Amino acid sequence: MTKHADTQLKRKKKIPWGMIYIAATIIAVVLFGVFNREFGNVFYTITHLNPGFLGMAVIITVVFFFFEGGIILLLMRSQNIPMRMGAGMKIGLIGIYYSYITPSSTGGQPMQAAYLRRDNVPVGLSTAVLIMKFFCYQCAFVFCSVLSFAFMYGKIARENPKIIPFIVVGLIINGGSILFFGSMFCRPVLGAVCRFVKWLAGRFRRLSERFRVVEVIDKFQADFDSYTDDFKEKKKAVIWGILLSVPQFILQMSVLYFVFRSFGYHQSGYMEIVAMQSLLQSSVSFMPMPGASGAQEIGFSNFLRNYFVNNDLYAAVMVWRFFTYYLVVIAGALLVVADQFLYSRKNAPSTKT
Repeated sequence: MTKHADTQLKRKKKIPWGMIYIAATIIAVVLFGVFNREFGNVFYTITHLNPGFLGMAVIITVVFFFFEGGIILLLMRSQNIPMRMGAGMKIGLIGIYYSYITPSSTGGQPMQAAYLRRDNVPVGLSTAVLIMKFFCYQCAFVFCSVLSFAFMYGKIARENPKIIPFIVVGLIINGGSILFFGSMFCRPVLGAVCRFVKWLAGRFRRLSERFRVVEVIDKFQADFDSYTDDFKEKKKAVIWGILLSVPQFILQMSVLYFVFRSFGYHQSGYMEIVAMQSLLQSSVSFMPMPGASGAQEIGFSNFLRNYFVNNDLYAAVMVWRFFTYYLVVIAGALLVVADQFLYSRKNAPSTKT
């Protein structure tokens, strides 16, 4: 057999992982719609609401994605990693999409690192940047939520005191996440984590040797440490990341206000609705279900029952979840499919002889 024929045979035997990945994503989205009855009913509800306010909900969601991409771009460029705004927004939306469809939002950063690895960004370095992005967002999240709690405490204590323990627990957990992820940039902590992973991999020696786990972890740690060294000299970018995350978080929390107004309500102001949304988010964001599904809906019913008083609370939950969850999942799935398709075509082996 000639070398050319042998190469062709190998190409024929190669599993088309890209196409399988696309098919799996499409099937997941279809099943997502089939098994969520709320999703099917939400369109009828939307057609009977104020289109102007719903349009504003869409616009601020798009602006939120611009902030997401811009902050990623800022942190990447601070490490001399070339990136365009479009690429930053793509990585941002992909991260949010996988966070929404995986338990406890665990899939976002790993998938973002995988996409960046495809663009020749070292996994350790990209992971460090993405953890720092999460750190910046969590700082803004907790800061705004603490201010919201102080602002709304009197009203909540009078009208709905049973939600206060959930708010306090949520603030403690989210505040703890800042300390945990911040500690990853201390060499002793990172070293301890890497040693633990090596020890764990050692329990499965064959797999560890096959995938060269120890070597991969050492390379990851070296790349991560290089970011830690640079971070000491580039704190300005991190400070900007935190400052920009504040309006980004407020934009995300503002969607509920426009949903509230689209139902014809105007008895409560913008700051109050945004504050309640941020407190709801802090109370359920750590739940282990994908997108905190279930907890978000139950939390909404408890936190916002005094605002949707015309027997439309369930409809409001559906519309709010559509704009803050379902719409993002659909957009993310479309992006993932389109990106994988274009990447597969770009890197398809040539059939020329």
